[in-house]
Amino acid sequence: MKRFITAIIAAIFFAIIYSAISYVPESQREPNTYYFGYAETMVFVMLYAGPIFLLIGIPLSIMIDKLMKNKKSQYVKKLVFYSVAGLLIGALFPLILLPGLNSVSLIVLYAGIGLMAANIYFHTLLLLPPRNNISINKET
Repeated sequence: MKRFITAIIAAIFFAIIYSAISYVPESQREPNTYYFGYAETMVFVMLYAGPIFLLIGIPLSIMIDKLMKNKKSQYVKKLVFYSVAGLLIGALFPLILLPGLNSVSLIVLYAGIGLMAANIYFHTLLLLPPRNNISINKET
């Protein structure tokens, strides 16, 4: 359940950050050209990134955690694993979904976006409190 909540929160954070980066201010817009607004970009990013976080991010996170059973220097090793996973998924994204438009610059761009998404997920996972089994006292 923690990973599912992490994926949802990370997708929202990712959408906020990506929308802020890609937003074009009114003063810099070309005339007679449509630009997505901040909220529109956020919605589209969440529609595309949300399923990727849920369907790819959660299984990769479980796999990385199973590989990293050693608790010693765990943060740096996990950061590297999550970063590499993000780079690979990001680089594969245009190869699979944009087969005719592949260029090195596009692959590097998507790899960077994947790196950012993976690190947002990883750090969100670290920030959420661990799952505890404390039950709420019920009056009988």
